[in-house]
Amino acid sequence: MREQGRASWQIGIDQPESLVIGLFVRDVAGLKTRHTWLPRCVPDIVRDKLEGSAAAAHEWDLWWDRSVSDTWNGPDHGLDRLAEMRWLTPGFDAPALQELVATHFDEARDWAADRKQEHFELMMGAPDPRLFHRGRRGGRGLYETRLVAGLEQDLGRRAQPFRLWITVIPVAGKELWQLDPHHVLLTDELLRDSAEYGRRITPVVKALL
Repeated sequence: MREQGRASWQIGIDQPESLVIGLFVRDVAGLKTRHTWLPRCVPDIVRDKLEGSAAAAHEWDLWWDRSVSDTWNGPDHGLDRLAEMRWLTPGFDAPALQELVATHFDEARDWAADRKQEHFELMMGAPDPRLFHRGRRGGRGLYETRLVAGLEQDLGRRAQPFRLWITVIPVAGKELWQLDPHHVLLTDELLRDSAEYGRRITPVVKALL
């Protein structure tokens, strides 16, 4: 998780492991969910020979809606909780989805760990490969801080207090979905394209100033 801001505003960026694992399970099982707007995972997931059931797809849809909301309204659910299915609310019966998670959890966890490392290097930079050099090279730095500062300069005033949460997922395309005024969901590919990301995120931030 990366957060930027002053006392008056805050922008947080995260790629929650629970969402990454859930997307992996969706693709590896070929679940036909109603969230057809969600692209396939990147890198591609090799499909299992057996397709997930309609019941599992329905349970996945309910889980996704709740989990995306939780990334903004509450703490993320960690890997251990996901493994033991305690990420489901009390009374939420999801036996078909639970079976899929149990079957594919180890490979899903490994895939998610790779995506986490890639996201970390995007945000913070890769280790410096030069001999006798420590630290990291590259990374996005304080991109959002500079963005807000530029908008403040254009407006001729300081930003009013606001909070924006950016949830990143490793799926295909350069897409952004505004879930509410203070929460956007976007693809890793968009975050890596600084120019396009800036064009898409600027009106979201400006509306909060």
